[in-house]
Amino acid sequence: MGRVADLTNDWHAWLQSWELQQDRMMRGREERFTVIVDAVRIHCGESPRVLDLGAGPGSLAARLVRALPGASVVAVERDPVVLEVGRHALEAETRIRFVERDLADPGLVDLGSGFDAAVSTTALHWLDRPQLGRLYRSLGAMLRPRGLFLNGDHLQPRERSAIDHLATAIGEGRAVPDRDLPPEQTWDGWWEAIEADPGLASAVARRRVLGFEHPHHPDQPSLEDHELALTEAGFSCVGILWQRFDDRVLAAMR
Repeated sequence: MGRVADLTNDWHAWLQSWELQQDRMMRGREERFTVIVDAVRIHCGESPRVLDLGAGPGSLAARLVRALPGASVVAVERDPVVLEVGRHALEAETRIRFVERDLADPGLVDLGSGFDAAVSTTALHWLDRPQLGRLYRSLGAMLRPRGLFLNGDHLQPRERSAIDHLATAIGEGRAVPDRDLPPEQTWDGWWEAIEADPGLASAVARRRVLGFEHPHHPDQPSLEDHELALTEAGFSCVGILWQRFDDRVLAAMR
């Protein structure tokens, strides 16, 4: 891996640098991915049809198709920049189909039905509670009976105890400080380099128009909000499948 300036127009290098900076921020990220892939395999078999919500450049989608020889994934993402990286870097993975859509769009059901599983990692916190409820109701129509839903994210309880705060502090303390990393392995450095790549100028411009400020609204869903919305959407079994400090995989079966 070269310095950031060497990544221009190298899609595989862009994807690799994305993976590095994400791994730095989320130290249990690979274990979380492994749990999700294993759960899909065990519950759905080796050839599932999977919907990946907020797929980014296809990190989880790529792991699913490489681990499950018959899997196919519809990777849904709103950000035109990470979509561009994923489409180019993973173009050889013909079992991944990228779709540019907003997860807040109530018309997601037109992506199809009969999916065996829907998965998401570090994406649904962009939605407020009404949007999350609409999404889960859509999933209720898109998944087959006993279909599986898995959401990996930093899911916080509504009333956080002193232990919850301690878990968050321990998890955050295990991240490598930005000052100790090359630029391409930091969040800000990665995006600064992306904006300097002429091959991504159009996607960057579209991203600015769409607006991608991280949400800090008071209506951001809690863990209990996710559980309730899934239950109200018709999922019969909802619970935590895996946890590392405040990083959780929430599972539900239709």
